[in-house]
Amino acid sequence: MAELDGSCRPARGLHHITTVVGDVQRTADFYAHILGLKRVKKTVCYDDPGSYHLYFGDNVGSPGTVISTLAWRCVAKGMVGVGEVVQTAFRVPAGSSAWWSERLKAANVACRLDHSVFGEAMLCFVDPDGTALALVESKRIHREAERSEDLQAVMGLNEVTLNVRREDATVDILQDVLGFKRVSKAEDSIRFVAHDGPGGTLTLRTVGASSRGRLGGGTIRHVAFRAADTEDQSGMIQKLQRMYGIAVTEPIERTYLTAVGFRAPCGVLFEIATDGPGFAVDEARDRLGEGLKLPGFLEQRRPELQSILPPLN
Repeated sequence: MAELDGSCRPARGLHHITTVVGDVQRTADFYAHILGLKRVKKTVCYDDPGSYHLYFGDNVGSPGTVISTLAWRCVAKGMVGVGEVVQTAFRVPAGSSAWWSERLKAANVACRLDHSVFGEAMLCFVDPDGTALALVESKRIHREAERSEDLQAVMGLNEVTLNVRREDATVDILQDVLGFKRVSKAEDSIRFVAHDGPGGTLTLRTVGASSRGRLGGGTIRHVAFRAADTEDQSGMIQKLQRMYGIAVTEPIERTYLTAVGFRAPCGVLFEIATDGPGFAVDEARDRLGEGLKLPGFLEQRRPELQSILPPLN
């Protein structure tokens, strides 16, 4: 997956999404070798350092291109319900769906062609843990792909779809705080757009009275939205607190980004993550994702953690 042109990356929209998985090697093979994403960081869950946290995206992990995976060994399968991200769609170049269908089938990944309520053709499938994914053809020109042999490369996140019981203050937060604009409604779904680049779209699907899901393998832990830097993030936090009375966590430095978390009125766990410093802060750009990178407070535990963590190519 090539690095995307900087003009496609305004500082709003989706930053990344994080899913929960079981077998870390199986996950790495799927996202890197089947979907062709670049593993841009091999680290651990800071709160549970006996578990891997892997990041996949374009060649540098640009905001709007990244899916991260928390690998919890012996994790029970999750259950998707209301108040959750129920589908993550990646964008691919126009005319590449047939190629992707053949590629997925050759890798024994079942897929089906479907259409969103807004009319886009979608190639739907799941990852090895059951996370619902889709590929959507983009009309935008993929400049990097035009200069490579691989004209089918994934071009970043297209959108996430959230199941909610009803319209609530989440609609206003998306627009007033997170930089999206409500652009259309079809059947039970509302579409919001921040920009036309990677990670620029989000859909709320109202499903009425329904049960909550259960976090576990194959479910999305959180969806992260972009802030240009900590000053921008602070302004967004102030809006959340002043206008909506939302409780927000203290900023957490994750080496590659600084994040705050909050539970949206619809029930989905949201984060606001800074664009920087990025994944090259502790690793050369041409070696991203190769070595096990630990935060400073865990570095003295490296021998112990390396003996606990499963082998990972």
